[in-house]
Amino acid sequence: MEKKPLFIHSKTYYFITEALVGLCLMGIEMSASRLISVYFSSSQVVWTLIIGVIMIAMAVGNYWGGKQADKKPSYLRLYLELSFAGVYIILIPFLGKYVIVGVSVLFALFITHNLVIWAALFSCIILFVPPLLFLGKVTPSLIKYAMGEKVSGKVIGLLEALNTVGSILGTFLPTFLTIPFIGTSNSFVLFGGLIALVGLLYVITSFIEIYKNKPRKEEVEVTSTKDGKKEKRRFIRSIVLTCIYSATFIVGMIFSINASFTLWEEKGTIKETESTYNYLKVYRQDNATYLSTNILFGVQSMIKDDDSLTGMYYDYLLSSKYLVKDNPEILILGNGTGTYATMMKNYMNSNCHITAIEIDQKIIDLSYEYFHMNPTVNVICDDGRNFLARTNDKYDIILVDAYTSISAPFHMTTVEFFTLVKKHLNYDGLMMMNINMNSDTPGSMSHTLCDTAISVFGNLYTIGKGTGVEVFAYNGVKDVKQELENVASVKEDYQSVIYEMTNEITGLKRYQDTGYRLYDDNADIEMRSMNALDELIVNLLGDYIKILKEQGIGGLINSLK
Repeated sequence: MEKKPLFIHSKTYYFITEALVGLCLMGIEMSASRLISVYFSSSQVVWTLIIGVIMIAMAVGNYWGGKQADKKPSYLRLYLELSFAGVYIILIPFLGKYVIVGVSVLFALFITHNLVIWAALFSCIILFVPPLLFLGKVTPSLIKYAMGEKVSGKVIGLLEALNTVGSILGTFLPTFLTIPFIGTSNSFVLFGGLIALVGLLYVITSFIEIYKNKPRKEEVEVTSTKDGKKEKRRFIRSIVLTCIYSATFIVGMIFSINASFTLWEEKGTIKETESTYNYLKVYRQDNATYLSTNILFGVQSMIKDDDSLTGMYYDYLLSSKYLVKDNPEILILGNGTGTYATMMKNYMNSNCHITAIEIDQKIIDLSYEYFHMNPTVNVICDDGRNFLARTNDKYDIILVDAYTSISAPFHMTTVEFFTLVKKHLNYDGLMMMNINMNSDTPGSMSHTLCDTAISVFGNLYTIGKGTGVEVFAYNGVKDVKQELENVASVKEDYQSVIYEMTNEITGLKRYQDTGYRLYDDNADIEMRSMNALDELIVNLLGDYIKILKEQGIGGLINSLK
């Protein structure tokens, strides 16, 4: 009686393989966006690069797999390749940061235009193309093996359906389950581990059967006696590769589980976690607590232990107390962990009423856990524009602080958005806006946002603070600069805010419209933020680029010693 094949060597296992490949493919794609976005932003440009690279890799893999299945069909080779792909994916969290930083620095030394786009593109190619080429080979190979010489629409349909079902699960799982609960690094380990296990289980059981002198009929490559020496070399090579993959699988799991996104550890890190929207790092330095939501640079929130002035743009924003009526109604769009809300509520005007909108619930939780958020602030988990569209309330101050250090949500940068903001301001109410990556270049992200806002408010005043710019606009005819000069003599416990503003009053200037506009159906803010990031990086590395051009690689290495 013919012995029934192991489950791992049955068609059912091949169908399961197809479903898992679909699941892991989409899981990797969604996880890739988080890994890449914390370095290069989560803009539509970056998403396009990720999806484009993955689709090209899969297309090449499909063609390669189909051609190879016709020429040299082998289950063993297919599952060996799956093992390689799974192990490679497991290593991505550990090695990815070195690849991304290395590529970025290398490109920054030679490229000044579209630097971020090129760096993101080549990082994606190095990190994701090798494993996805082999994942792309699976579907055409299994179709060929499952059908043999027969043409079966039913088999093709079943394999494609299983792949699609797996892809659907792989789309939802990272966003709503794996990334929020176990993190991006562990998501790569999970999906890569599934692929590696599927491949290694098949290969190892095949070797066991061969060792028992009960080779499977499909394994022509190993069991053929036509060219014994050649087949023996292939067999030994397969065993060696399996041992290497198995060892790397174990080592990769150890190093990649809970691997940090950063190449360097932020001094004083006390919490590193992820949410549906962000990578989050809380750390302490110089008697202050900080929140960062990206890797390269930028602080999204901070609070000092003694609740004193921050030395950052928040200090400028506190002057809003003197620009509106007493006990104002305040709305914050993009609260973060509440630096502005806490300082305004606790130390500038305890009677003001503050509503703070923050889209990320984990950030809200951190604000109470580490940043002693004032409990009287009404914090709401919502999207800023969605909240404005639903509420009928009006405010004396609206702070738009929803732009991160490396990106801006397009729907909060348009004429329609600023019109909605103005609608919810009382007459003589004040809109303030914090824009990162300030640039004097016409058409830059900061200029375009100011142009768009001034088209709605008529008059804008700006003042720079570090790499950012703070924007002030009245829903009325008041002059912000004049108002601050009028209150320069106010005696308050925190009058240093006014002193700083008045001492630098020459820096507060009326903004001149340069004519750029963003609309809901035409907001290219992603490309503008990419260009702003290019400019910032080039400026930061300007001295090193100059040394490289003048003294070559040797001079650059010496300068880094």
